[in-house]
Amino acid sequence: VHQHSWCVDKERGYWLFNCGFLINNDSISGYAEASDKEVFILHVNGQNIVFILAHHGMEATDLYPIHISYELVSMSPSSLPNMSRESLLNILKDAINIFKYNGIRDLEENARTLIEFDF
Repeated sequence: VHQHSWCVDKERGYWLFNCGFLINNDSISGYAEASDKEVFILHVNGQNIVFILAHHGMEATDLYPIHISYELVSMSPSSLPNMSRESLLNILKDAINIFKYNGIRDLEENARTLIEFDF
């Protein structure tokens, strides 16, 4: 596991792990290819929540050449005993906004990245 795939909030005890893109075995080329669906694991209150998000590249600007929009495809589980779905989604959004495009390994690219959420 690569160190740059993680985003950790030590104060709250949360972490986010970017698992990468799901593979599409039924691609037009006939070869396995990465899909537009990206998998994240969010660890909150001792439990892992698996999110599948559709990753959409958006129009670049001079200020933000990397512009990404995420759409929620699924989350499991959808809530925790002491935390609502909305709270989990807000934590996820915060973590992805910190993780940005490429985690801690690419601060320059991350500074030029704009993330939007369609959920």
